Amino acid sequence: MASLEALEKKLAASPGLRRVGGLLLLLFAGWIDYVTGPEIASAPFYIFVLLPMAFFEPLWICLVYSVLAAFIYLGADVLSTPGTATLIYPYWRAFARLFSFALISSTISQLIGERSRLRDSERALQEKARDLEEKNRYLGELLGQVKRLQEELVAKERRAAIAESLHLATYEIERPLVSISVHVEDLLRWLKPHEDVYPLVEKIGERVRDMEGILKNIREIRKVEGG
Repeated sequence: MASLEALEKKLAASPGLRRVGGLLLLLFAGWIDYVTGPEIASAPFYIFVLLPMAFFEPLWICLVYSVLAAFIYLGADVLSTPGTATLIYPYWRAFARLFSFALISSTISQLIGERSRLRDSERALQEKARDLEEKNRYLGELLGQVKRLQEELVAKERRAAIAESLHLATYEIERPLVSISVHVEDLLRWLKPHEDVYPLVEKIGERVRDMEGILKNIREIRKVEGG
């Protein structure tokens, strides 16, 4: 099998050698036809040469070799039976051989050409399938990147919304706390002589300062998130 494939590749790569060899084989078939005479059917000798040519050559080359085979067949026929040279029968038989040679070789050439085109189409489809698969994989990677970016954007927008809400909340809480802190300081100065009420108001002031510390921590967290 490997030797046949190597021979096929060699013949396909050397069209000149192949065509000269085909012509020599046709002449050899004509010589056999002349030697054997009309008693032996000689058409298979030419067909055995034309068939391999049809596997490698285009249609017009096959037709040219079919014409050459018909002429060689006619020459061998006339030379082997000289008395028929003036009759129409050998020429008619050569024309029939030409028709059969051309039909066989052209049919095989077209079938081989169609098979070659099908192989080329199959290879092209396989290449397109690989290309589409690669593009599909690339699109999948892009979709993954878009999804990650979207998730990051949503998370960033969520953090920004939380930070804005914290800012508004701390601002709204800070305003009354400042006012309460001022009033608590005034109350402490006013209630300082009253020892029974003073500790209670002082605890209120401590709670206010604690809340101010909490709001300060929230502002620091917001700065970190924003940075």
